[in-house]
Amino acid sequence: MQDSYFHFKYRYIRLLGHGGCGDVYLAENTKLGNFWAVKEIPKGRDSTISGYLEPEILKRLNHPALPRICDVYEDERCIYIVEDYIEGTCLKQILDEKGSVEEKKAAEWGIQLCSVLDYLHSQKPDPVIYGDMKPNNIILTKGETIKLIDFGISSTLNESRGKPPGLTETAFIGTKGYAAPEQFMCCCLCPATDIYSLGVTLLHLITGVGPVKNYSFYQNNNFSEYLSPQIDEILKKCINPKPDLRYRTAEELMKDLRQYLLASSDTLIRKSVHEISPSYIFSKITAVTGAGGTGVSTLTAAVAEQASKSGNSVCIVDLSKSGDLAKIFVRAGENSPSTFPHKTKPNMYYLRPTIEVSGDSPENVTLNKLLGQLQEKYRYIFIDGPPDVLKTIEIYLDNIFIVSDMNPFNIIKIFQILEKEGLAEKMVSRTSFIINKFYKGELSSDILLQGVFNNEPFRKTEVFEVTYSEKVYLKWMYGYFEEFAGFNSLISDNFKKSISNIILHKIIPNEKKSLFKKE
Repeated sequence: MQDSYFHFKYRYIRLLGHGGCGDVYLAENTKLGNFWAVKEIPKGRDSTISGYLEPEILKRLNHPALPRICDVYEDERCIYIVEDYIEGTCLKQILDEKGSVEEKKAAEWGIQLCSVLDYLHSQKPDPVIYGDMKPNNIILTKGETIKLIDFGISSTLNESRGKPPGLTETAFIGTKGYAAPEQFMCCCLCPATDIYSLGVTLLHLITGVGPVKNYSFYQNNNFSEYLSPQIDEILKKCINPKPDLRYRTAEELMKDLRQYLLASSDTLIRKSVHEISPSYIFSKITAVTGAGGTGVSTLTAAVAEQASKSGNSVCIVDLSKSGDLAKIFVRAGENSPSTFPHKTKPNMYYLRPTIEVSGDSPENVTLNKLLGQLQEKYRYIFIDGPPDVLKTIEIYLDNIFIVSDMNPFNIIKIFQILEKEGLAEKMVSRTSFIINKFYKGELSSDILLQGVFNNEPFRKTEVFEVTYSEKVYLKWMYGYFEEFAGFNSLISDNFKKSISNIILHKIIPNEKKSLFKKE
C-alpha cells in the first residue's frame, strides 16, 4: 500500500493479512460508507499463477460461504481485487488462542467446508479446485458459519484435457504441509486434492499439531492417539498419499462426517437416559414434494401425524409456497411465518419459518442452520416444499416422497425439474412415489409410471398408492380443512392404512407396534 487511497473512492484502513498472491487490506468505500477487502497482487512476480485468474473464478461463483467480487482495478504496479469483507475470526487465530478444538466441533466445521468444496467441484463446465485449504483461509463468523477466503491459487479444471491450465506444471503450489503430494509433483489436480488439504486442516484443529513443522506426525499417523476410532479412519482416508484411495468427492466425506456425528449423538443419548429431552442430532428428515395441487401438504400432515403416534417428537417444516398447512395448524392470534414451532397435537409440532429459499439464495445457509437446530429437538422432521428446494437440503434427506395424482404430466414435470437440477441420479435411491387415487377404476400406479419413465432411473422406484374417499376429496379440493381436527376423524380406513404402510416401510420400520396405539 503506497497511498491511503486508491481509485479515488477507496480509503485503506488496515492490513488484514497476507494472501496466496498478495496482501489484503480493509478499505472503506468513501462514497457509500461500507467496507470491503482489497487484495493487492503485485505485477512482475516470478510466479506461474496469474493475478487475473482469481477474479475470473470468483465472478462465476455464488455461494453464501464464499466472498463476492465487487470490482477489479489495475495500474502499472498492481492488480486490485475488491471483495466482500467477511467479519469473523480465522481458525488459525482460534488455534493460537485455544491450542485445539473439540473433535465434534471440527467435524461440524468440516461438514460446512465439504458443502463448499462440493459446490466448487460441481461447477460446469469446468470444476474449481480451491488448492489452499488451511486454518488461515477459513473464517468463523459470529453466527457460527464457515466462510472460505483467498482464491489466489485456485484454478478451473479443464475436464476435456484433464488438467488445470497453468497449474500442474509448477513445482510448488499450496502451503507446505497442507498441500497434497500431487501439488508438488507436477501431477494432475482433482477434487481429491482439496480433500487431502481439508483432512490435514481438520487434524490440525483437533490435535493442535501444525503440519508445517511436524510433517512426520501426519506422515506416520502419529495423530491416531488423539482421535476417536471413527474420525481417525475418516481422516486417514482423506490424507492418503494416493489420490485414488482418498474420498472421491466432498459429498462422500460429508456423509461420513455426518454419520460420525450421529454415532456420537447416540452415545450421548445412551449415557443420558435419565434426561427428559434427549438430543436427536441428525434425526430422520423426510421431504414431501410434487406438483402444485396434487395433495403434497395433505400427505405431509397425514404422515407426520401418523409418525407422531410412535411416541417420538415430530416437526413439520412448511416451506411450501401455498401456505395451505398454515390454514389448519396456525391458530388465531399466532404469527405465521414464525420463529418457533407451534404444538398442534401430542408429540407433533408445526413451523412455517421466515425463510425464502430459492436457487443460491443466502438464506439457504439460514435454512441449514435451522435444520441443525431442529435436529436437536425432534426425532422426525417432515419438510413440505417445492421441488426446487431439494437442491438446498438434499444432503440432509433420508427419504424423499414425490406426490402426484394420476395425471402423467404432473409426474413428468417433477422429473424434469430433478433432471435440470442434477438431482435425479443422486436422489433415486432415497426416493419413493406417492400416487393419489381419488376414485375407483383408475389404472394402477405402476402401469402409469412405467408409461412415463420407460428406462429412466426412477422407473423401479418404490410406489405407494393412497386412496381418498369422495368426502375428503371434495373437502380438500373445494375449501380445505377448516381446522386440524386430526385425519382420523376425516378419512377412510383405506387412507389410514395407506399412510400407516408408508410410515412402517420408509420412516420408522422398527417401531411397528407403537404406531397402532389407540387414541
